[in-house]
Amino acid sequence: MKKYSTLAACLAAFILLASCLMKPEAALGERRATLRPLPTYPFIRYDENALQFPGGHLRFDTLYQRLDTLLQTGKGRISIVHIGGSHVQAGYLSHQLRTDFATLGDSIVTERGLVFPFRILRTNAPQNYRITYTGRWESTRCIKPNGTDTLGLAGAAASTRDSAASLSLTLNLRDSVPFHFTRLRLLGYATDSAAVPYALHRGERLTARPDTAACGYVIDFPEACTEADIRFSLPAEARFTLTGIVPENGRDGITYHATGINGADVPAWLRCGHLERDLRLVHPDLAIFGIGINDANVPPGRFDPEAFKANYRQLIALFQAANPHCALLFVTNNDCLLNLGRRYGKRTNPNTARVALAMKELAAEYGGAVWDQYAIMGGSRSSALWRGKGLMRPDRIHFTAEGYRLVGDLLYNALITDYLETNGN
Repeated sequence: MKKYSTLAACLAAFILLASCLMKPEAALGERRATLRPLPTYPFIRYDENALQFPGGHLRFDTLYQRLDTLLQTGKGRISIVHIGGSHVQAGYLSHQLRTDFATLGDSIVTERGLVFPFRILRTNAPQNYRITYTGRWESTRCIKPNGTDTLGLAGAAASTRDSAASLSLTLNLRDSVPFHFTRLRLLGYATDSAAVPYALHRGERLTARPDTAACGYVIDFPEACTEADIRFSLPAEARFTLTGIVPENGRDGITYHATGINGADVPAWLRCGHLERDLRLVHPDLAIFGIGINDANVPPGRFDPEAFKANYRQLIALFQAANPHCALLFVTNNDCLLNLGRRYGKRTNPNTARVALAMKELAAEYGGAVWDQYAIMGGSRSSALWRGKGLMRPDRIHFTAEGYRLVGDLLYNALITDYLETNGN
């Protein structure tokens, strides 16, 4: 027995020595296995699928150091906030990225991130979780000019005075990455201090405790859960307003918060009076800015790049207030059609290239990165080619589910390739 133990020890030492002597190029090649396989289309410019850094790499060096520590030791937390319009609300793009990050290692993506009951808004919801509701509810979104001062990270709110109102949350629908929570953070407020949410769990009533710093409530669960039955204790005339739900479990790892509202432009997000407060709560280490296609959905003469950048500067300031070291990643608009009315019909949107240039100028100004989706997908009129392969919808603005997943894989590969090459130098 001792002979075999000695042999095993020698073998282990040899393997360790070989790994230490491995050439950096070989080690980098092994790590590239984390990239996602991509289909081959002649119109996609795969050679341009890379992050651009017109203002330096320092912010991403800091991010990559944190990622390196997490991957090597399992210690540390990285928060990603992906903010946008309908591309993000649909959930396909952001969840593909969330799923891709999970391939970096077991239990790397540990928390699901922000969710919201979009069904109350009578609009589409992501397919990877479900929130059903009962009772009478009212709602608002940041795309409307009024009633947005209390909105936060979700860009929407749902309120009720109905004591019979309830919400039922289920995670992990059609999901290869299992998520669970040991507490639910309900962002929102009530008009009466006696009005509080609670959860029914295995016949037990779990009353929420207020969290005044985060303007919300926290419900603690006695075990790891994937479902929750949320109720509300509402005195007469009291109103409860929900502005988001964050499932939490306190574990180290990556949390991917995706927040999108159909039709939202940068000014719409600036209307959310509690956005900065919520950003401080989730403390983003990486901001993925996917806002711009609605800003550019105007006749060419009405799109003002300087006003666009000025609005973005205000939004960036909110992220930097939440975390001064936050890495900023700008995703340019996809090639799309612009509806110019009956007289001119639908034409390729010339503002797309102008948005890309504006984002590159912002990245240079703030030391951020740019992922030029417009160039990578093939440039002007490439949306017709994507549509021909079933990757875009007939409007040639939105992608199909397959198209969104491809975009997510492309963006993930660009980000991880930069991470690997940075660490391999």
